[in-house]
Amino acid sequence: MFRIIKDGANIGLTENLNYIKQAENGCYVLCPERDASGIVFEGTPYHLLGRNEMEGLETVSLEVTDAGKEITSTSTTGGIMFVTMAEAGTIDPVTAAEHAELFAEWAYPINYKTGQIRRFGEVLYKCVQDHTSQEDWTPPDSPSLWSLTADPTEEWPEWIQPIGAHDAYPLGAKVSHNEKHWTSTVANNVWEPGVYGWEEVTDEA
Repeated sequence: MFRIIKDGANIGLTENLNYIKQAENGCYVLCPERDASGIVFEGTPYHLLGRNEMEGLETVSLEVTDAGKEITSTSTTGGIMFVTMAEAGTIDPVTAAEHAELFAEWAYPINYKTGQIRRFGEVLYKCVQDHTSQEDWTPPDSPSLWSLTADPTEEWPEWIQPIGAHDAYPLGAKVSHNEKHWTSTVANNVWEPGVYGWEEVTDEA
């Protein structure tokens, strides 16, 4: 976990730093830590104290804390991009689940933002409401804060009634319901299998 400090004041905590450098065209691009001149925090780029100057950016420093844990794989550009694309919905939940190790583990106390995906055990959950995590607000026990994204160990998870758009099933989702297997034929599917938007799978090769 890293504490981000600007002008002597703490502006936030993060378990996963997004390092950036300035490309020749002036744009900021993600890069490995060793090549970085700054970081991006909550969508804002900052110059990193002690690194090559980044004109026009405010300077911040980092302090390692003992809260939470960062996984090594997300420090690589590929890992960062994969997680970013999954959180944006560009990568489907099944593919994300196949690379669950790229996602940081859920921890507390952390300021989580809507759309972030975290791993709890071997299961991925997406944050559906901004909040600061607490010990007893684990993703499985907090459906108002986290929605199940994917379980890589279960091909046909039991269907759970969505409570809103944030946990609706995507097109192609696989579920079990009433001792049958179903695939979603529509996006943002909130209907019960057998009622609408699902196709029963009767012949599995």
